[in-house]
Amino acid sequence: MKLEGDWRRDGIVVARELFSAAELAEIESQVGKLLSGESGLPGHELVYEPGSSPPRLRNAFRLHQYSSFFHDLARRPALTGVMRELLGSPLRLYSSQMFLKPGLVGTEVPWHQDMPYWPFAPAELATAWIALDDTTIENGCVRFLKGSHTLGELPHEPSGVTGNSLRLAASAVPAACAEEAIQVTKGSVVIHHCLTVHRSD
Repeated sequence: MKLEGDWRRDGIVVARELFSAAELAEIESQVGKLLSGESGLPGHELVYEPGSSPPRLRNAFRLHQYSSFFHDLARRPALTGVMRELLGSPLRLYSSQMFLKPGLVGTEVPWHQDMPYWPFAPAELATAWIALDDTTIENGCVRFLKGSHTLGELPHEPSGVTGNSLRLAASAVPAACAEEAIQVTKGSVVIHHCLTVHRSD
């Protein structure tokens, strides 16, 4: 699998179409159970879009702790092989989650780094997200500030956004880093460093 991007320079790489159509169908089936309330996740792990009627799920946290499917998904060789190439060994799974952008009601995610949410040092974590739909400018794809991971942990403040409680302080947004909107086809995996600044519309 050829990765697109320079991990050390940009703090972000893309593995296009890492998951097959059959694997995606399996994942989508499990996501369907989550959306229908059949997953067994407790209510405190679920966040809904504010004011959506009927309620539309926005976030689901710690999936691997409640579902053997998601536990095993995080350990599939295609995914762990990519992560090992970037991070080395041994690998450890910290968390798993699902972010949804329900049509017409999905809210923004403000500029932030992941590290301020996580009680770890040093900053040696990475996030790998699997696109279950094609991501485009129009449907709120994730945007990254390339190279921002080299700046260290930046100041954050409360965001007021349900499901994303922190945002980068306005004075801390690094103007020198180029913004890139990452558009990928479903089944692709985007990996970013825990200090890479990102957002979505």
